[in-house]
Amino acid sequence: MSASMETFELQRLTVETGLALEETLLESICQGESRFGLVAWSPTDRALVMPRRHERVAGFPEARRALSERGWPIRFRATGGTPVPQSPAVVNVALALRCQVGSSAAHLEWGYHRLGDPWCAWLAALGVRYVDLGSAPGAYCDGRFNVRIGGRKLVGTAQRWRRVRGSRDMAMLAHGAMQVGDTPEALVAVVNAYQATVGDPQRFAAGSHVALSQALPDLAPEAALPELLERLVATPHAHGVQPVTGDRGEARS
Repeated sequence: MSASMETFELQRLTVETGLALEETLLESICQGESRFGLVAWSPTDRALVMPRRHERVAGFPEARRALSERGWPIRFRATGGTPVPQSPAVVNVALALRCQVGSSAAHLEWGYHRLGDPWCAWLAALGVRYVDLGSAPGAYCDGRFNVRIGGRKLVGTAQRWRRVRGSRDMAMLAHGAMQVGDTPEALVAVVNAYQATVGDPQRFAAGSHVALSQALPDLAPEAALPELLERLVATPHAHGVQPVTGDRGEARS
């Protein structure tokens, strides 16, 4: 499975279009139309993205109105977790694969490592120290497989699995959202504003987050991104989860 670096270009899309593109990527695997997909996009607008279940939270209509007035409309995603801000300061990468999965639930952990390990290696190659996967207490939408710098969350990760139509194979979509610009304080403030409006006492800490521009102030993220995508294409696969490949893989960007 190979692809030319020239095929990997960061797409500038609205949040709504970017979320729909990721859904299309996964659906193409589910329908048997492709076996591999990769897309990188950054929003041209802003939105606070959350699971649709938040619509049932008391105070949601008021929060939606208040955030919209601040220039942060609410959009919905298919994965779980807490609200996450999307803006031009964020780069999203989605990796889709057709896989044959054994009976073990270890494929979930494999999926996070399949996305996160190349991401960590990319950062290390750029000269960033203390990079690993793990939780970042106090971060919004925290999980066990954030890409961290010095224990602070740089990339939030999520994944979805579906059955491939007419097959026992599975389709995986692994997603990472990396803050490249702006300050953690600016994005955390939006999430905390939502929490306050719906009456949720949980608050998130800017100190639990880090932006790529803080770690590498001289880096041009868009110029460095193709190397990350090349690593995601080339990463070897683990025992127990076997990607299904044809004569050639399909890479999208």
